[in-house]
Amino acid sequence: MRVSKWLAGALAGTLVGCTVGPYPEEPDFDNPPDGWEGPINPSNPSTGTNQPDFQLESLAGPSTVGSASQDWVRAQLCNRGDVTGTTEVAFFLSRDRNIDTQDALLAVSARLTVPAGSCREASARLSLPNLDQGSYILGALADPQGSVREASELNNARSGSASFVDLTPPQSPLLSWLQPGGGSSQQPQLVVRSEANATLRVYGGDGCVGAPVLTSTLGGDSSGYSQVSLNLPSYSATSYSVRSYDSVGNASGCSNIPAPSVYDTTPPAPPAIVDANWQYGSTQHRLHVTGTAEPLSEVGIFIDVACTGFPAVTVFANASGTFTAVLTVAASGPGSVRRVYVAARDAAYNESTCVEGPTYTTPCPQGYADCDGNPANGCEADLTADADHCGTCGNSCPDQGNAEGVCVASTCGVACPVGHYDCDGNPANGCESTYACGPASCTIDRSEELVITSLSVVEDMVRTPVGGPWHFEALMRAMAGNQDPSTLVRQWLRTWATPQTINGLVVPARPQMLTKVLGPWEDVSGGPSQPLNFAHAPFRLLAIVNRMDLRQPGVQAGEGRFVFGVLGPSGNPLEFTVIFEYALPGATPEAIQLWARDWHELGQLGLSHPDFKMKLQALTDRFTLAGVMPGRPHGSALNQIRTNEVELGDPWEMREFVLTESGLQPTTVKLTPDLGFNNSNALGNFMRENQAAIIAEQYTVPETFSGQRFLGAASRVPENLFWRAPSVNLEARHKFSLNTCSGCHAGETGTEFLHISNRAFGQMSTLSPFMRGGTIVDPVTQQPRQFDDLGRRAQDLATLVCGTPPAPGLKGSDLTFESLLGFPAPSNLPRSRVH
Repeated sequence: MRVSKWLAGALAGTLVGCTVGPYPEEPDFDNPPDGWEGPINPSNPSTGTNQPDFQLESLAGPSTVGSASQDWVRAQLCNRGDVTGTTEVAFFLSRDRNIDTQDALLAVSARLTVPAGSCREASARLSLPNLDQGSYILGALADPQGSVREASELNNARSGSASFVDLTPPQSPLLSWLQPGGGSSQQPQLVVRSEANATLRVYGGDGCVGAPVLTSTLGGDSSGYSQVSLNLPSYSATSYSVRSYDSVGNASGCSNIPAPSVYDTTPPAPPAIVDANWQYGSTQHRLHVTGTAEPLSEVGIFIDVACTGFPAVTVFANASGTFTAVLTVAASGPGSVRRVYVAARDAAYNESTCVEGPTYTTPCPQGYADCDGNPANGCEADLTADADHCGTCGNSCPDQGNAEGVCVASTCGVACPVGHYDCDGNPANGCESTYACGPASCTIDRSEELVITSLSVVEDMVRTPVGGPWHFEALMRAMAGNQDPSTLVRQWLRTWATPQTINGLVVPARPQMLTKVLGPWEDVSGGPSQPLNFAHAPFRLLAIVNRMDLRQPGVQAGEGRFVFGVLGPSGNPLEFTVIFEYALPGATPEAIQLWARDWHELGQLGLSHPDFKMKLQALTDRFTLAGVMPGRPHGSALNQIRTNEVELGDPWEMREFVLTESGLQPTTVKLTPDLGFNNSNALGNFMRENQAAIIAEQYTVPETFSGQRFLGAASRVPENLFWRAPSVNLEARHKFSLNTCSGCHAGETGTEFLHISNRAFGQMSTLSPFMRGGTIVDPVTQQPRQFDDLGRRAQDLATLVCGTPPAPGLKGSDLTFESLLGFPAPSNLPRSRVH
C-alpha cells in the first residue's frame, strides 16, 4: 500500500524509538483471548506470490474519548499471504468510513511479525490529536508507510464503530461541610456535588496543586449530577480544593473551600425573593430570579415542589448576600398555575426552611382568559364570543327589551331571537315583531348595505388617509400583528418576481411588479432596505362590501371585503385591483343575526346621516382588527386576498393568497381548473361525471382529476374567455363556467375583467352588469341570460333581517316562525359560487 509523503513522515516520526510493548501484557496465543478466531484457514491462502498480504480482521476502541483519555485501541492483524511479514498498524479518527491520509492519527502500534496464515493482535495507547468535539469513525490502517510489498495493497484499511470526541469539561464541583450529628470527636465530612460518575481529586490547600489527599468516584444519577460525603484522612490544612474528571479525563475547574473550624449547627435564615421575571415560550418558560440570602450560602430554586429532590438550579449568594438565578422550565398548559420555592444551605450544610415564592399563571392564548379562576379548566372564556365575558372578564352584553345580548369580535351587540324581527328599525322597542316584516317595511339599500362605493366613504378624510382604519396600511398592520407591515407587504408583492409552484403547477413570474409597483414605492421610501412609506402606498380604496350571503353557520357569519385599486407612480389607476376578503367572526345564529341587523342599520341611517361612517367603522373594526379570530395568525379574520390584473403582463391574471405565520402565501384559485383544461376531453369527463351537482351548483373542483393536476395555481383570463368542453350538457357548461373566477370575470357574464372598476381620485367606481343587473347573451347557445347579483344579495339580506318574503297570496302578518326556512335563514347563494 502507498501513502502520501507527509503521512509517511508523520508516521516515521511517531515510530522513532518504538519497541514492541505488550498491552498491558503480551497476548498469549497458546491461550487465545475472547474473540480470537485462530489462524487463517491454510486451505485458502494467497498462493504463488511469495509476498505477505496484511488484512485487518477486527477493530476495537473506546466509544468516547477525551483530552486526557488513557484508552487503548486494538486490531486483529492477519497475514493472508504465503510468506511471513512484519509491519505496524496505525489508528485514526475519521469523519466518514473512508480511512485516508486526511484523517486524524490517534496512535501507531509496535511492529508485529505475522507468519503466513496467522493473526496477531496490534494495540496502542491512544493520544488524542487536536480535534473538534463531535462524532467520528474509528479506523485502522495496516502497513501505513507502505514499506512492505504485499500481494494486495487494497485491503489494508478497516473502519470500526463510532467514537465521540468529548472535550466538554464537567462543571466545577460544589463544596460544603456536613457537620457530624454525634459527639465532638467526630469529624465533619466534605460534601462534593458534581457530574455523575466523575472522579474526584481532593487536595490540601487552594488551587488543586500537589498530590491529592483523597481520590473518590461519584455514582450515577438520572439528573446527571450526584454527590458524595467524604471523610478526609487529615484536617490539618487551612483550606481544601477539589477538581473533578469525567470518564474521558476532561478536567473541571478547581473549587476551593475553607477548612471547618467551628461546628456550625445554626441553619441560615430563609432566603427572600426580590424579583421573579418570567418570559413565556411555546415549549419552555424562562425564569430570572433575584433575591437575598445568608452571604456565601447555596440557594436552591425549586419549581412546583416544596424544596424536595434536586433543585431546578442552585446558585451561591455573594459576600453581600445577593443572588441571581436564570433557569428554563418546560412550558405548562395555558391558565395553569406554577409555583416557585427557595431554600438556602450554608457551608456547614445547614438548611433553611423552605419558602414559597411568587406563583404565576401561564398566559392564555390571544382572545381567551381564565375568568372563573379555576386552573382545572384553564382559559375557559372566549373573550371574542362570550356574552358574559366580552372583551374582558365580567363584561356582560345586556339584553335590550326582547333583543338578546351577543358578543362578536369582543364587542357587545344585540340580535333578534328566533321568531322575532326588528321591522321598524327602532332600537328602543328592540325586535318588536313576531311576524316577518312586509316588503314595505324592509327595504335593502344596495349602495349603503351591500357595496359601498360612495366617495363620502372611500375618500373619507378621517378614515382613508394613512393612520385611518380604512387605509391599506392599517389593514396590513393588523395582519402583521400590529407591527410595521413593511416586511409582510414586501414578501407578498415580491412573489410576483419569481415563478411560484402551487398544486404542482408553475405560475410564471411577472417582474413588472417590481418596476411598476414595488420599485417606485421603495424609491420614495428611501430604498429597498428602508421601511415602506405608507403615505405613498400605491393603493386606493374602491369599495367596502357586505358578503353575508357567504355565511356558513358554525363557521362564519359571511365575509366583509375591502376592494383597492393599484396606482402607478404618478397616482394614475392601473388595470389592477386587490380584494381583502375577511370572515365575519361569529358562527352562532345570534351572531349571524347581529351582523345582518348591523349591516341593515346602515341603510336605515342613510349615507347622509352623521353617524353612518361611525357605525360602518365600528362594524368593519370587528373583522379587520388583529385578535378578532383566535387561533388564526395574529388573530386575523382574513380568509384570503385576491388580485386581478393585466398591468403586469398579458393575459389578465388572477391570484389568491392566504395569511400564514410566515406571511402571505400564494394558493390555488377556487373552482377554476388550470387554463390548459379548457375545451379538453378531461374537462368534459369531469363535467359529465358531476353533471347533476354542477347544475345544482353543489360541487367542488378538486386539486387533481384523473391523475392530473387540475385546480389552477392562478387564473389566466384571455379576452372573452368562457369555459366549454366537448359533448357536455349546455346548462352544466354554463353553471361551471359561471362559477370559475375567469369565466365570471370575462365572457360568461360579459364582464371586462373587473366587477368593481379602478378609479381616479374624485371618481366613483362603476359596477359590472353582472352585479348591477343586465342581460347577457350566452356565448354558446346565444340565449339571453339575466344577471343581477346585487339583487340576489339584497333579497338574501332581507330574508335574514326581516324573515322569509311572503309567498304568493300571503301577507306579512300571516307569516310565523313555523313558515320560515330555518334560523338563521339559509343563504340563497349556491354553494359552488364564491365570487
